[in-house]
Amino acid sequence: MNNSIIPIIKELERIYDALALKFNLKEPRPIITIQSKGRQKDSLGWYWDKKWQVGKKEIGEINICAEELNKNPIETLVHEMVHYSNSCEKIEDCNSQQYHNKTFKVRAESYGLNVEKDGRHGWAHTSLSDNLKKIIGEIKPNEITFKLYRKTHFTIVAPTKMKKFSCGCTTIRCATTLEAKCLICNNNFEVKE
Repeated sequence: MNNSIIPIIKELERIYDALALKFNLKEPRPIITIQSKGRQKDSLGWYWDKKWQVGKKEIGEINICAEELNKNPIETLVHEMVHYSNSCEKIEDCNSQQYHNKTFKVRAESYGLNVEKDGRHGWAHTSLSDNLKKIIGEIKPNEITFKLYRKTHFTIVAPTKMKKFSCGCTTIRCATTLEAKCLICNNNFEVKE
């Protein structure tokens, strides 16, 4: 394996094109990218309408998060294809808070995704149905291609300097030494471990 993401992008494009034929998508393929999810810790990928431009033509983007390439990038690709299809038809399927509505659910199921409700994100949780797994199996994805992925960056959090102080009726937190008396119970605030 060489140290390049180009084979991964080519494989995602090949899989996209094969699935687009199966799903009868007429629109040209959007730009497929691999980028870090940054602070979006729950994100596996995204579709972004009109993110690229050539001349006067605007082109959408499907991104697969670099940190998630070793998980199920094909399921993420199909999920984002649903957003792209809806966008091409000017159908709103997701709001700015990433709540996936029933329109998303209906199209996702028509593509062969299992769809479940995911709390504040609506119908966002998707997985491959057995039928879609079979279709993808016929495409013969090169699994070795998806062995390369970006390591998750962990931030080391410094221990807090805050300490709890209690008088018996009230608890407060303070980063400095506290010498105070409670006006309610008249007890001194003491460090509470």
